[in-house]
Amino acid sequence: MKRLYRNRKNRMLAGICGGLGEYLEIDPVVVRLITVVLTIFGLPLLVYLIAIFIIPNEPLTGAETAAPAEKKKLELSPEEKEREKARMEEHVRILGILYIALSALGIIAAAIVFVILVGSGIITGNHEVIFITRIVGIGVSGLLVLFSLPGIFAGLGLLKYESWARILALVLGFINLINIPFGTMLGVYSIWVLTNKESQELFR
Repeated sequence: MKRLYRNRKNRMLAGICGGLGEYLEIDPVVVRLITVVLTIFGLPLLVYLIAIFIIPNEPLTGAETAAPAEKKKLELSPEEKEREKARMEEHVRILGILYIALSALGIIAAAIVFVILVGSGIITGNHEVIFITRIVGIGVSGLLVLFSLPGIFAGLGLLKYESWARILALVLGFINLINIPFGTMLGVYSIWVLTNKESQELFR
């Protein structure tokens, strides 16, 4: 009987799409594209997270369960390790830029909200309305800025490979998981990048 596993070799995150592709005998890229499209509508995210815990990992092959002496032969060469390190450096850099860009959008949104609220009060010419809209504008825009600053700090720290930035970005990543769909995608990407063994080495 054919069983569904999380693919060990053809995986981007947890191997779900790679496993589905192998099970359905279609290109995993097609499965990933469908998943990305559906993610925009927030449909498969919860299912994907549940699948990580329900679907087992693909069993190890004989070569992968070889004795330690034989395993050494399967280890990455220095050149391959350098390529993997460079790949993760690029992912960390992209993640840092994403956090800075998205947080900057939050600050821009705060400025727009402030201008709209205060401006609408000024247009009325009523001093009480001006006072109220000014207070509300300061409060709302201040909250937006406050929520955006951690992302900017995390992004700048990631670009410099600061260890505290990795922890901050992971915390923000887990928080972002509930912000369907784009926050969830950023959260999943953050967790995948920053829990990777090669990326952890960059922050030491």
